[in-house]
Parts: sequence; structure tokens; C-alpha cells
Amino acid sequence: SFREGDKIEADYRGRGKFYPGKISRDRGDDTYDIDYDDGERETRVAKRLIRSKDGGGGDDKLREGDLVEARYRGREKYYKGKISRDRGDGTYDIAYDDGEKETRVEERLIRKRERGSSRSRSRGADDRLSEGDKVEADYRGRGKFYPGKITRDRGDDTYDISYDDGEREIRVAKRLIRKIGGGSDSFREGDKIEADYRGRGKFYPGKISRDRGDDTYDIDYDDGERETRVAKRLIRSKDGGGGDDKLREGDLVEARYRGREKYYKGKISRDRGDGTYDIAYDDGEKETRVEERLIRKRERGSSRSRSRGADDRLSEGDKVEADYRGRGKFYPGKITRDRGDDTYDISYDDGEREIRVAKRLIRKIGGGSDSFREGDK
Repeated sequence: SFREGDKIEADYRGRGKFYPGKISRDRGDDTYDIDYDDGERETRVAKRLIRSKDGGGGDDKLREGDLVEARYRGREKYYKGKISRDRGDGTYDIAYDDGEKETRVEERLIRKRERGSSRSRSRGADDRLSEGDKVEADYRGRGKFYPGKITRDRGDDTYDISYDDGEREIRVAKRLIRKIGGGSDSFREGDKIEADYRGRGKFYPGKISRDRGDDTYDIDYDDGERETRVAKRLIRSKDGGGGDDKLREGDLVEARYRGREKYYKGKISRDRGDGTYDIAYDDGEKETRVEERLIRKRERGSSRSRSRGADDRLSEGDKVEADYRGRGKFYPGKITRDRGDDTYDISYDDGEREIRVAKRLIRKIGGGSDSFREGDK
């Protein structure tokens, strides 16, 4: 019989093809739970569908210094890197080629890179398929090819495909797939960019959250907005030279407490090194592992400006009049959100709402000191 932890190969769902994995649980009735190397799981697999993985191993063990590809933060896509530390408990630290680092990555999320793969790029290694590649595939082997994108490389010459028409297919054999197009100038998931929000002509900073594979991208903006299927022509790389824009321990910031819409003042108390930060808020609250997209730096000297004539500064909760859609007529309402780039969201008294209204189209009314604000005790 097999033991928990044994490396095996199993006939996935009894389809006749064996895939490598590991016994995660012995059910005690000649059935076993299996964690496959490609991330799939299967429970109560009959013993007759399992075979021991051929020995002669060692070669297949991960070691410090090994060139690998790993699924960063458990996502579907593999990124190239190197094992920097073996934790000795089946997890590894990885230094990625793009400069990212990740600790305690599970073995099932890592695969070794083929030796010499770095060299093969310059030759005709064009037939190698990778996650994100635009392809055409013979859907269900019926003889007709449809365009789509590789969403997952199973590591055994089969691939999962997301077709342009919305269909999906898993474990498609390599022989049924052919590459189309190129595209090294495209953006990658995680890239910091600026995009023309809704094509209105103004660019806002954000990050690529998803590559749709058809030259459109989903974007998470720094101010919390999201937009899907943004055309490549509306996106530009964020200019480097930046260290200034990086968050550091001790920085005075504003953050969206628990992911809410409103920003609260505080200070970075700890950089977790994985794109999240601990924050000590000015009102005494503390929050750990806040995502970078929920944090913005405070302008230097903003605390001093209160005592002077900074009366034209607009804040969330202020009563205002705004030129609705720039038509020349002002309507009363209230600031519901400060976007941090001199644009504001407004809730009008007549029930209308408008987002990203330019500051020049807004004027304050009344004092506002007698009104209540969100978060007031």
C-alpha cells in the first residue's frame, strides 16, 4: 500500500492518462487523496489507479540554486526565478528574475526549468508554449481551430485554454495547439502603468491585474477604481526614476481602513516586504498587511496648511455646488470621495451622482463645520 507523502503517478479521473503527484491522505480503505504536481486535487482515488513514481530520483528534488518557474502567490501563471533557500519543510524561498522575492513557496507550485532553456530563445524554440500565449486550438479534437489563450501549462505537454468566444478547455494536448502572433511589447500582470480612465483623456496610475490575451487588460487603479478590458492603446508604462513613490517605514500616509472607501491618516509602521504594510493610524487604530493599492502618501506640509487660508481645499463630506457634466450650471451636493488627484466624486441633492469631477468645476458652499462627516464619533 501507499503512504502519505509518497510520490506517485495516478490516472486522473480514470481517463487513462497518468499524472505525477503525492499522496496527501490514506483513507484506510484502499483509496487515497492526491495532490497533483500541477495543482489539481483528487479524493478517494482507488489503489488500482495509482502507481509508484519511478525511482532514480534525486534529480527531481529541488535544491538551492536551481533555476525554476513558480506560480507567484499561487496564481495561475509561472514566473522564472531561482531557489534561494530550502526551508526543509517542503517550501522554498524564490528570487524571481524580475526582481520579486517570495518566501515559503510550496513545492507543488514550483517546477524546474529545462537546462539550456535560456539559450534556446535565440534559436527556433518558437514551438514552446507558455501561459499567456495567443494560440489556436482544435476544440475537443473536432478538426476546427479556434483562437484563444493559454491560461495554464500543466507541465506534461497539456494546456488549459480560454477561448476568445468564452469557452474553456483543460488538458489540451500540445499537438492540438498552434501559436499565433507575438507580442513582447505587451504589458504583464503586475506592471505599474498609467491608463486613460474610460477614454476621457486623463491618465491615472494603477497596476495591470489581468492580461486578457487580446490586447486588452484589467486595471486596478491606485485610487481604488477598477476597469476591465482596457485597450492597450489607452495604457502607458509608468515612468521609472521613481524610488520617491515607494512606500517606506515611517512614511506619513492615508489608507483605506479595512478596504473602505474613505482614507484615514496614519504612518507606515512596518514594511512586510510582500507589497503589504502595517499602519498606525492617527486616531489610535492599527492595521496589518494593508495592500499597497489602498495606501497613498500624504503631501509634505499638509498638516501645516490648516492654519493658513487653505479654505479652498475640498474634503470628503464638504457641501458644494458643482457644474454637472461641465454644462455650465451648478447644482448643490456633497463630496463623497476625494480621489487624491484634484478630482472628486459628488452626490447631488437631487439624487444624481458624478465621479472624477475636476476641482475647477466645484465651489464650496456654507461652512460645513456644523455638519457631520463619515467616521465622526
